[in-house]
Amino acid sequence: MTAPSVPRIRARKPKVRSGCATCKSRRIKCDEGRPVCARCKKSKLPCKYVAPEPKQGQGRGKSQYGASESGDAGGGAQLTPRVHLHEFEGHEVFYFDLFRNVVVSNLCQNGYKNFWYRTVLRESLRDECVRDCVLGTGALCRAMMDQVHRLKQPGTKSLWMVPTDSLNAINSRYHQDALQFYTKAISKFRRRMLQESSSVTPRTILIMSLLLIVFEAMQGNTETIDRLMHSTISALDSSMSSMTFGTRLPPSLDDEGIREADYFFARLSGFNSLLSPFYPGILRNKAYQRTWLCKDATPSYDQNTQETEQSFERYTTYFLLWCFRTVQTRLFDSPMDFARFNEEQALALAHSRIWCEFLHTKVDEEKDTDQRRTWKIMLVEAKMFSIFAQYRHDLEESEALWDSQLPVCREVVALAESALEDGSPLVSSLPPLLEDKLQPMMRSLTNKCRNYETRTRALALCQKLSGPWFENKAMAVGMRILVELEERHRDASGFIPYRSRLKWSVSSWNEDRTELRMVLVGVITGQRRELTIRKDEDIDALIANISKLSI
Repeated sequence: MTAPSVPRIRARKPKVRSGCATCKSRRIKCDEGRPVCARCKKSKLPCKYVAPEPKQGQGRGKSQYGASESGDAGGGAQLTPRVHLHEFEGHEVFYFDLFRNVVVSNLCQNGYKNFWYRTVLRESLRDECVRDCVLGTGALCRAMMDQVHRLKQPGTKSLWMVPTDSLNAINSRYHQDALQFYTKAISKFRRRMLQESSSVTPRTILIMSLLLIVFEAMQGNTETIDRLMHSTISALDSSMSSMTFGTRLPPSLDDEGIREADYFFARLSGFNSLLSPFYPGILRNKAYQRTWLCKDATPSYDQNTQETEQSFERYTTYFLLWCFRTVQTRLFDSPMDFARFNEEQALALAHSRIWCEFLHTKVDEEKDTDQRRTWKIMLVEAKMFSIFAQYRHDLEESEALWDSQLPVCREVVALAESALEDGSPLVSSLPPLLEDKLQPMMRSLTNKCRNYETRTRALALCQKLSGPWFENKAMAVGMRILVELEERHRDASGFIPYRSRLKWSVSSWNEDRTELRMVLVGVITGQRRELTIRKDEDIDALIANISKLSI
């Protein structure tokens, strides 16, 4: 008879709690390599080390994302809400971490940190529609990682990235998960809207709309984004009695993150409709009929930095809506209230001068490198809006105005180049997916300033800010072709005649989005020209034979 076996006692080792966040979420051992651990490097995953939670009684200082606490949160709450990962199952933990550490970090390069870091992450734990949308976006982020990595390699020939899900079985699985979460989010939200149309708050509509836009923008689905933006504008405007910023939401829900989201959505949809040919729906449907007059959005030396930035955001957003409404008035051939227009234009011009003088002083006096860069970007916007404020109803007068503003355009480009020099977070890593500050200003300069050196420098900055993102890269290609087509008509005196100037009016894609159709319209003549560009074409060869593109 054998002796009873003695149960084997496993040697207990202390758990390693200093591994990277990605390995922790995947529940695998991390070698703790810095700056990127071996497992994350092999899997091409983001590797982020999270500082340990301070012990009770210790101060928190800054959040794990380097953002300071917000005084508007009440009680000194941390910017990022604490998330308990046990609330997620299986791959949901991995997808949530990708959304939080990669997608949100990218979006926050453009600002609006309260909305992305606090409001969205908090709502993902309360609202199943938001939660499914967040998880779907995280899964899509992982599905696209390999393709984005390949596109960034030297020697890449494709003019823009066409998202695919057939690269390998693993990516296909991630893509399927993304679509399943996304479809669930839309289905649940649609049912809620139909069943509780009167009780779905504008706050919820705004959060969901921006998340859906992010998911579609990552894949370059501009047609869907156009429809989403227009339906969101209609839903929000029809659900609120007041169209004035700051009073659109119930006080109990109107937190700082939602205020940011309100401005962000207005700016994103406004700039897209005015400067991108991929969004015709917003401009062609009557929207944003809000009163523009905003007499309190001026700077004060008594304000702190955050208050000044918020005041500037308010000023530029209202100004943008004024531009949008003015363009729509001409587009629809609506009667113009010239007394009201003149009053608003005078106010816009006065505000522009105030902001330009104020920001010039800030740029000259600021010693902190990062804050000085922020002041420069704001000054770029202020100077461009000083040109927009001089709006002319006559088309030829409008062209003459831009020609007369060449010194300002040159100064704007120099400021933007300085803001994006080495060390700028906007270009040192992956440029933000949705950039609503420098990118629109540089697009406007490329299209409207006819000085070749200045507009090509602006176009180079657009390309620098494009990253791998589908629409940005397609826009850069199209604008370069527009510039070169106009150059063929420059006369001996160096002037491009008004009747030879073009506007990129409409664009569309073939079924697999490998071909871009451009419709160019004469600014004065209205004459249409159409051309098609393939994503695998040599752009330099196209420019060298530009005459073959003209119809």
